[in-house]
Amino acid sequence: DQENSLSIAHRRTRLVQRAIEALAAEGHSAFRPSDVANHLRVSNQPLGVWEVRGEFSSLEAAGVIVLDPATGAWRLAATDARKAG
Repeated sequence: DQENSLSIAHRRTRLVQRAIEALAAEGHSAFRPSDVANHLRVSNQPLGVWEVRGEFSSLEAAGVIVLDPATGAWRLAATDARKAG
């Protein structure tokens, strides 16, 4: 059961990461959890903003995204850091 929980958590993290990458491909250099939640909703894969924000913490720890404290917006980290994941 713990293994199943881990796979669900991993799937959710990957889902959020793919949504962020899609937003970046559309030209969004900065984004907020609500932007990602809206993208997922439109893609028929809704998650709550609080769930997305939780995944941001995981993605930040993995070096995928970084927070700009001055604006409160997030952006993708350097490409080299993301390749590790």
